[in-house]
Parts: sequence; structure tokens; C-alpha cells
Amino acid sequence: MAKNQIKNVLITGASRGLGLAYANHLAEKGYNLILTDISSTACNVYGEVVSIENLLKQLSEKTKKVVFYEADLMTQDGADNLIERVKKDFDTIDAVITNAGGDIKGDDINASGGKADKNSFFIDYKDHESIFKRNYYTCLHTLRSVVPILVKQKYGKIITVSSVNSGFGVPKETAYATAKAAVVHLTRCLAVELRDKGINVNCIMPGPIKTGRFMATLKSRNSHDLKDLESTSRLTRVGNPEDVCPVVEFLLSSDSDFISGQIIRVDGGLFTHPV
Repeated sequence: MAKNQIKNVLITGASRGLGLAYANHLAEKGYNLILTDISSTACNVYGEVVSIENLLKQLSEKTKKVVFYEADLMTQDGADNLIERVKKDFDTIDAVITNAGGDIKGDDINASGGKADKNSFFIDYKDHESIFKRNYYTCLHTLRSVVPILVKQKYGKIITVSSVNSGFGVPKETAYATAKAAVVHLTRCLAVELRDKGINVNCIMPGPIKTGRFMATLKSRNSHDLKDLESTSRLTRVGNPEDVCPVVEFLLSSDSDFISGQIIRVDGGLFTHPV
């Protein structure tokens, strides 16, 4: 295996939603998976996975090595502790996908679109702080722990995950959209800082995607919301996780070696203005 070929991939927020989709897709492609989430029970909140044990069994049938770690990435100590545990099980960390995120209550199906005031400017300060911890600081802490490893080995791929909400003014989504916008700018700045280190840094900006959480929040809203989203998309449908996974695969591959500092919107043409 070539020195700079990606084999071990760390995925945060990996037990549900897009993180789970990335794990399944990359396992099928033969990547070794380093999976983490805030708890081992987070996987079954929306019924996407029965248990972590069941998930690991399924993934192990597709690839050589899969390990799950509980970790609270909202603190730097939590991220540092995670990486110390990972280093005991894996010889390298070749790539990281900072997918972890959430709202005031990460498992609240009414958050982020369910109840309009959950992410507005007028929520309590502690709730603003909580949203930033979940969406920006989980990314920052993870990267502060992983980047020194990538710099030392002189190669690596970093994929951050933002949201289309970060690119424009969203009614009553101020807290979430601002936190995700911070992820975008972190991506751009880090790409510049690491440009001579052999490390690619890019960001995926998904639009509405049919994850378990998306479908759960949809049930708590107006029944016409899905049709409204579909009619607004240039491709006349809401995305599936399978629409995003090939983009992740591409950014991990050698085909993307000349791409860094880019924000890639995956939203079915929902928005066409520059990022």
C-alpha cells in the first residue's frame, strides 16, 4: 500500500444519520473505520440501528477493521482522550470526517425545524453556547487532536461537514446556521495553514437529506414541508444519504489530491449562488 493511500478513517457522529451512511459506504469500499459518537445508545434514537454491537457486526462483514469509541467531543479533553485510545488500536489515522453536530438537545426531534424558536437569535445564551459546542467545537476539538498526527506523517484528508443553512440568512436558524458557517471558515483557513503539509481540507455542505432524524422532524412539522422542499430543488426531490456518500469517497481518494479549501454543496440544486 502506498504511503499516502488512505486506509484508516475517523468518522465523528458515526452511529446515525449521515455519519452512519458514510460508515456503511466506506466499509463497502474496504476502509478501516474509527467510529465515534457521544454514546453507544445514540444509534437507535431514530431507529436507524438496533445497537452498536449490531452495527459493528454488519460493518465487520464488509471491511477488515471497525472500532467504536464513546467520546464527548464538546470538550478538548474528550477529543484528546479519544485519540489516545485510537492510537492504541490503529497504526495511523489517515483521514477524518467531522460529522458530529446537533441542536440544543441533540436527540430532540423537534429541534432544527420542528419548533421555530429552537435555533433563533432569541434563545437563551446557554443554548447558543450548546449549539456551538455541538456543531463547531466538536469539529475544532477533533481537528486539534488529529491534525498533529497528520502533520507528522505528512499526509491526510480532512472532510468537515457544514450545512446549506450556513450560506444564507435562515429565519429562526441563527444559532445553528452561524455555528455551521464557522465550520466553513475553519475549513478554508485550515486548508491554507496546511497547504504545504500534504493534507487536503475540504467541506461538504449537505442540503435536506432523508436521514432518520430528518424524517422524524418532518413528522412534527407541516405535512406539506417535504413537497415544498422537493418543488424548490432543481432536481425535484430531497436527497438520500447515498447522494452524499460518493462525494465523501471522492474526497478521500487520490483523485482529489489537487483539491483543498473547497466547500462542496450537495443539495440537488436547491441553491445555486456562490458559497
